[in-house]
Amino acid sequence: MIRDITRLLVSLVCAAGIALPLSAQQDDDILLTLDRAVELALRNNESLLSSRLEEDRARARVREAYSEALPKLDFSSTITRNWALPEFNFGGQTFKVGTDNVINFGLDLSQTIYRGGQVGVGLRIARYFQQISTSNADRVRGNIVHQVHDAYYDVLLAEATLEVSTAAYDRAVVQHVAVQRYYEAGTVSDYDVLRARVEVTNARPPVTQARNRLAIAKADLKRLIGLPLQARIRCTGGLDVDASGLSEDIETAVEQALANRSDMKAARLQTTMNDAAIRLARGENGLDVSLSAGYLMQAQVNDPGFKSIGFNDFSRSWNTLINVSIPLFDGRQNSGRVMQAQADYELSRYVERQLGKQIEVDVTEAVLDMMEASERVRAGEEAVELASRGLSIAQVQFEGGVSTQLELIDAQFVLKQAETDHVTAKYDYATAAANLRNVLGMMDVRSEDR
Repeated sequence: MIRDITRLLVSLVCAAGIALPLSAQQDDDILLTLDRAVELALRNNESLLSSRLEEDRARARVREAYSEALPKLDFSSTITRNWALPEFNFGGQTFKVGTDNVINFGLDLSQTIYRGGQVGVGLRIARYFQQISTSNADRVRGNIVHQVHDAYYDVLLAEATLEVSTAAYDRAVVQHVAVQRYYEAGTVSDYDVLRARVEVTNARPPVTQARNRLAIAKADLKRLIGLPLQARIRCTGGLDVDASGLSEDIETAVEQALANRSDMKAARLQTTMNDAAIRLARGENGLDVSLSAGYLMQAQVNDPGFKSIGFNDFSRSWNTLINVSIPLFDGRQNSGRVMQAQADYELSRYVERQLGKQIEVDVTEAVLDMMEASERVRAGEEAVELASRGLSIAQVQFEGGVSTQLELIDAQFVLKQAETDHVTAKYDYATAAANLRNVLGMMDVRSEDR
């Protein structure tokens, strides 16, 4: 009798120990909604930060392209000290040529007038490059938002799985207590008590596994949103998501994806930019016209301290020059560059078409996955309800001595499996909806702080 009471107390202590982590989670310091997790990721994720640097570089490239069309002004100054001047004799007298010091100040202006259309084309290419960088950054952003959704739902799934496993463990403990009471009353055998203890023992490892999966899921989420591993987080909300705005018509969804996907926009821009690069390469072998002007001030003085020199002592000169250049033969170098540009253009067209086909496949798969998960969610709700009713009936029959404990254990297992399948189906539906939003380009949206 004492041994049985001791076993009962141990079981209750184990149940309390397993329930403790669930209550401790309520004291986590950082409460995270899905929107808050996305906000932190967009602020801290290193992949997105690096893509923004690419945007900065693209803007700098546009500025550099503008410089080809703007005039350039250079200032130069030289001071020459002649340590030994040339001498010559004339009529018995020696004369020195030049002065000890020569000072020059100059301004040089240059302006491109025409360069085979290269200036305008180069500016357009720089703008295309900037737009491509922006589209690529948007796609990186969409992928990060998608990853945060999945990681957040992983945490919610781990929490729900832990809750299901803990509930199954609690039912096993309660069942063991009841069987022990029946044994003391002489209505069940030693085998029934032993079987109930086995169920308690078997129900404990899934709880530990679920707790570990929850810790791993939280660690992965913290990595994505830029929180330290030591931070304590608690995700609010549940796995019930609203996907009413997502089309289940595959053809409509494909058209939406082709219109909205940032990587598709980047591919189209790349093709357009490579087409412009052909014209740029051809322009390198065209007429080049530029204007240059120079203004020079020069003074010569023998005073080593320059104290005697004044502004009027400088001689002034200026000139203008029109430069005209027409390449006649460059050893076919330019034709080689044109051929390379044409090959790049054709390659970008292939890439664009391949991406479009891949998007069609991705959208089709995403729509079908979401529809399948939706059906499983509805079936899971009914299965949980039926399994709960079945367990209640089995419990009443076992307490009335109509059925055996094995039938009750089987009913408990069916309920746990139904609850697990239902939670998994809700998780699959949530992640499928997030994936469909991502392949449709709905997550490639810039936040206001950008």
